[in-house]
Amino acid sequence: MNLIYSHSYASARTFALHHDFMPGDWKWIQDSNIVRQNPRADVYRVPKWEANPKRQKIDEALEQARRARRLGTVTDADGSPGTLGISGA
Repeated sequence: MNLIYSHSYASARTFALHHDFMPGDWKWIQDSNIVRQNPRADVYRVPKWEANPKRQKIDEALEQARRARRLGTVTDADGSPGTLGISGA
């Protein structure tokens, strides 16, 4: 599963379409439950991901998944490896 960390569903969908993700291959991280429900998923942070209205809870869920080794790769949309989407990182 590919999780897209963005500020809105529209930006997540645009990213998914641009990267040829098929329906069912990706989900927008709209809240922390998405992270918990998709262990070992790869996370893509797209521009303006910091503006997600539930960022604090999502970042906590990503950090918990990382510590439990239940998180795939975290990648910034520009292609460089991320810092796990943690606030202030």
